[in-house]
Amino acid sequence: MSTSHGIASSNTKKETLQAQTQWFHMFKAMVDTGELAKLSGSAVKVYLVIKAHTNYSTGLSFPAIETIALKSGISIAQVKRELKVLENLNYILKSKKGRCNVYKLREKIEITDDAGKPSAVATWDYLPKGVKEAVADLKNVLLTGAFSDAKIVHIESLQVNVTHLHDQAMNFNVHQMISDLEKLPLAMRKQLASAFEASNRRKHTDPDLKLYTAHV
Repeated sequence: MSTSHGIASSNTKKETLQAQTQWFHMFKAMVDTGELAKLSGSAVKVYLVIKAHTNYSTGLSFPAIETIALKSGISIAQVKRELKVLENLNYILKSKKGRCNVYKLREKIEITDDAGKPSAVATWDYLPKGVKEAVADLKNVLLTGAFSDAKIVHIESLQVNVTHLHDQAMNFNVHQMISDLEKLPLAMRKQLASAFEASNRRKHTDPDLKLYTAHV
C-alpha cells in the first residue's frame, strides 16, 4: 500500500508558477513638471500600453489598435483620439509599416536654472536598453555645460531670441508659448501654422526680413 502510494506521488506533475517581472521606465520629471497633468486618463493608458510593448533593443512598438483598446479598457475610437493627442505633444512618433502602425516614444526632461526656472528641455528617443546611457549623457552635459557634446539627447533652449526688421529684439518663452497655443481652437492653430509657414518662406526671399532662432 505504501509502495503504490510512493509510485503515484513520483509520477505526479509538479505545478509550475509564473509571474510577469518585466518593467519599463517612466521618469519622475513627467509628473513634477506638470506634463502628466496635461494628459487625460485615457491618454495615459494608451501611452503606457504602447510603452509596455516597446522592443528592448530597437525601441519600436507596434501593438494593434485593437490590442491597445483591449489592454487600456477604452474604445477603439477613443484610442485613435488619444494617439493624436500624444503625437501633438511629441510623446510618440507614429509611422506605417505595411498596414500596421509603428510607434517610437520620446522622452522629455526639463532643465532648470539656479532659480529653478525652466531654461531648456532635453529629449531623446526611448530605447529600453539605452536608458542608463541616455541619463549618463544628460548628466554629463549638465556637469560640463557643453550641450553640443551630447551624443544621445537633444537639448533645446526654452528661451528664444527673435530679431525682426529694424533689429528690434524680443524674448519669449517657448515652453509657455506652446502651452498657450494648445488652448486655442484647432482652426485658429491651423491659421497660425499657415501664417508661420508663409513667414518662413518669405524670410528666404526678402533680404530686409531677418528671423533668427537661437538654440543651445
